[in-house]
Amino acid sequence: MIRDLKKVMTMLGDENRPISYHLLRNLSGLSAPELQQLQAAWAGFTAARRLDLIKALVSLAEEHSEFDYNAIFAWALDDPDAQIRLMAIEGLWEDKDVRHLPRFLQFLLFDEDVDVRAAAAMAVGRYVYWAEIDEIPERYVKEAVETLWDVYHNPHEHVHVRRRALEGLGSSSHPGVTRILENAQYDEDVLMRSSALYAMGRTADVRWIAHLLPHLESETPELRMEAARALGELEAKSAVDPMIRMLDEEPDMEVRFAILEALGQIGGEKAKKALELAIDSENEAEAAVAEMALEQLYAGVNNVFDLIQEVLGIGTESEPEEEDLWGPDFYEDPLDAEIRRLLNDEDMY
Repeated sequence: MIRDLKKVMTMLGDENRPISYHLLRNLSGLSAPELQQLQAAWAGFTAARRLDLIKALVSLAEEHSEFDYNAIFAWALDDPDAQIRLMAIEGLWEDKDVRHLPRFLQFLLFDEDVDVRAAAAMAVGRYVYWAEIDEIPERYVKEAVETLWDVYHNPHEHVHVRRRALEGLGSSSHPGVTRILENAQYDEDVLMRSSALYAMGRTADVRWIAHLLPHLESETPELRMEAARALGELEAKSAVDPMIRMLDEEPDMEVRFAILEALGQIGGEKAKKALELAIDSENEAEAAVAEMALEQLYAGVNNVFDLIQEVLGIGTESEPEEEDLWGPDFYEDPLDAEIRRLLNDEDMY
């Protein structure tokens, strides 16, 4: 059954009314005929109202996953207003429909607006990442990787677009990625350096941990934040101690949030204790981030090996290094020895 949205659109188009999120619920999951009703009404809205509406839709979609405005966002990619196109790209942030990819590539190469091109580079980079983690077939992103490579190396392209292209390349298997990341971390532009750190975290390559650790002491908050995020992505256990020390005196809240999130990703007893302390922070936002990070840490304890370690307290500060735990003298009881054998063999199944 096709819904009649005329009354809804009339009310949404009235600039004397604030945008009602209750009304926006009616625009979720539009069919093709319903989308045509929206398009007809949209043409009569002022430019300011159209922008406010799509911003509200993006915000509502981010806060409530049950709402689906992808049909609207996909249509809005054709809007002549660059700000509308930008919001449409952002609205499709988690949409893995590969049919959007060619359009994003067109935006990246030819859109006249710098911000739209930068957003398109980020969107293309997400597809590269999804291909690397097998959420979409790799064949769809071969052209995408080469396009990101060309954009990054285009000296005439704006640095904001080039840095987003670099971030997307971090997830790829392109043979030249290691070299460009090594160079970009020393770029004269601080934003390009921060993008290099972000990309290092996306590589899933532990070689970058040694490059990232010194940036935790950078004078630039942006670099400290991206270093912490990347080290979290790489689950760098060597970063736990320095990040815990940073929490004692780090003044920048975004950096603090990044540290807490990273500790949740890395896990371990020290990280858990630090997060438990942070939950009692007087700063409500920081306490909330710490709580979510702690939930992520516990969610990472998802196999028998991790669970037994958690229960026994193995891996705490007073324990030997992980590779020494399973030496011949550690287990003395025959039953414990059998458990150890089973644990060592779990990868066989």
